[in-house]
Amino acid sequence: MKKVLIPTKLDKVVKQILEEKGFTVVQDKDTPLADLAKANADACAVIVRSEKVPAEIIDLLPSLKLVVRAGAGFDNIDTKYARTKNIDVMNTPGANSNAVAEEVVAMILTAYRKLVPADISTRAGKWEKSKFMGRELTGKTLGILGLGHIGRLLAKRVSGFEVKVLAFDPFVTAEAAEKMGVTLCSVEEIFSQADIISLHIPENDSTRGMVNEKLLALIKNGAMIVNCARAGIVDEDALRKAKAEKELIYCNDVYKKDAEGEKSIADVADVMAPHLGANTYEANFVAARRAAEQTVDYFEQGNTSCVVN
Repeated sequence: MKKVLIPTKLDKVVKQILEEKGFTVVQDKDTPLADLAKANADACAVIVRSEKVPAEIIDLLPSLKLVVRAGAGFDNIDTKYARTKNIDVMNTPGANSNAVAEEVVAMILTAYRKLVPADISTRAGKWEKSKFMGRELTGKTLGILGLGHIGRLLAKRVSGFEVKVLAFDPFVTAEAAEKMGVTLCSVEEIFSQADIISLHIPENDSTRGMVNEKLLALIKNGAMIVNCARAGIVDEDALRKAKAEKELIYCNDVYKKDAEGEKSIADVADVMAPHLGANTYEANFVAARRAAEQTVDYFEQGNTSCVVN
C-alpha cells in the first residue's frame, strides 16, 4: 500500500480521495516535515503547500517518487535535486488562480479608497472623511505582466469596471489576447501608460529585480503597483526611491520569507497582507482535490502532464 505524507493543512478531500484509492495517508500539519519523513521513510509521495522540500528532506525518503505542490509556484521544492533522484515534482496549475485574481482586485479597491486607514480612524471615534478622498477603478488602464491562469482571470474579473487592459506575455499571441479583451505591448509601454500594474510572473534569473529603477522612471505619478507574485521581482530600493518621487501606491502580498518578523517593504507598502493570495476555502478545496487526483493518476496511469522538473 502506497503512503503519502501531507505535512500541511489541506482540505479533507485530499485524504478522502487518496484513501478511497487505497493509499495510506499521514496528514499532520503540526509535526515538522523532517520528523514526519524520519518516521515514514517508506512514503512514496509528499503533498505540500508552502512547506520547504530541500535535498535534506528528499534524502530522508528513499522510496519517494513524487512531490506535489498544492498550488502554482514550486520554488519551495529543490526540483533539480529531485530530478537527480528520479523524483517527479508537480504543481496544480490554476487551482489557486481565482483566489489570487480576486485578491488583486480587493487590494486595488482597498488602496484606492483608503479603507485600511479609514477603518482605523473611524474605530478610534474620528470622522476624517475629507482625509480619505479616494479614486475609482472604473475607466483606468490596468497593465498585467504575465497572462498565465491568474493574469487571464484578473483581466476577466476587472472587465466590469470598464478598464483598458494592457498585458505583456511573450507566450501569448495577439489573436489570443484580443479574445481576452487585452492589448499586448511591451513592459516599457505598460509602465509608461498604465494607472495600475499587476505582477504575475515567476521569479527566476531573468525576472529577479525586473521592476528596477529604469522601469520605474517610466511610471506615471500616482500609479499603483500590485505584487501578488514573488518578492524578488521588485527592486525594493528602486521602488522606495520612486515612491518618494512619484507618490506611487504599492500593494504587497509576497515576501522574501513567509514568517513572522519585520518586513523590509513595510515602509513602502500602502496595503500589505501575509501572503493571502491562495488563502480561501474554495482555493484550498480545489488545490487539495487536484493534488490528490494528480497523485492517483500518476501512480495508477503514469500521468506526468503536470510535472515541472
